[in-house]
Amino acid sequence: MSGTRPAPAPAPLPLSERIVYPESPRWRDGALWFSDVHDYAVKRTTADGCVHTVVGVPGRPAGLGFLPDGRLLIASALDRCLWIWDGKALTLVADLSGMTRGFLNDMVVDGAGRAFVGDTGFNLMAGEEPRPGQVILAAEDPRTRAFRTRVVARDVVFPNGAAVSPDGHAYWVAETAAHRVSRFRVTADGDLVERRTFAELPDMPDGLCLDETGALWVALLRRGEFRRIGADGTTTDVVSADGRLAVACTLGGHDRRTLFLCSAATTMADLARGMSNGLIHTLTVASGAGWP
Repeated sequence: MSGTRPAPAPAPLPLSERIVYPESPRWRDGALWFSDVHDYAVKRTTADGCVHTVVGVPGRPAGLGFLPDGRLLIASALDRCLWIWDGKALTLVADLSGMTRGFLNDMVVDGAGRAFVGDTGFNLMAGEEPRPGQVILAAEDPRTRAFRTRVVARDVVFPNGAAVSPDGHAYWVAETAAHRVSRFRVTADGDLVERRTFAELPDMPDGLCLDETGALWVALLRRGEFRRIGADGTTTDVVSADGRLAVACTLGGHDRRTLFLCSAATTMADLARGMSNGLIHTLTVASGAGWP
């Protein structure tokens, strides 16, 4: 990691109530939205740390993404479904259980409203033998409002955190069990093609986000650190999670230059039993958000 810049210590967000395990953070409407996975709820917090429960998700919330009209799309892990929260009600819009091999995981929605949803392929927490996962595309038909779904990438090794470029032409995904981030070209129809390795990593990558220069911030789960990986695949910055699991990250704030770092004081064994204490830290960085 020669050339890596030392990063200042991030500041803890003074949360108004306990959270368990914050995943898939998204900045929207002046607040940080996230899945509190093991509390089975989508929550949001303002910059002062005031936490509000948005909606409970019995199937365990995973990936989040906002559609162009502002509705929140939620991927639920255990029942393998997609739901929409319109501010009043939670509505089932797609049942993906018939096409998944594992659990639904993280998700990213592009500017056209297309959702790329990761299917893990196997149950990591239960100690199952790894099997290839896949990425599912879900897109709403503007006439019928029905969601059409299909597999757009196979043999993805435990797809996790994901990002798309602002123009929608590139897609990055953390392949957690393979210790790498891969990059695909996105066709006009939403297919993922021309796969290549963006970065090989020393630990399991979990959540990630894209900045305006084409670099990724990536959470390395068990290593307990967040790395900024430049567009050329080299690490430029490292931020420690101080012994906690490094879970996910996103860029937000009024100028989109605040890096929100989600971590958890737990172990993999305790997490399998739902025992965890989630934290969110912030850090001002030089390069602002890419997408979303």
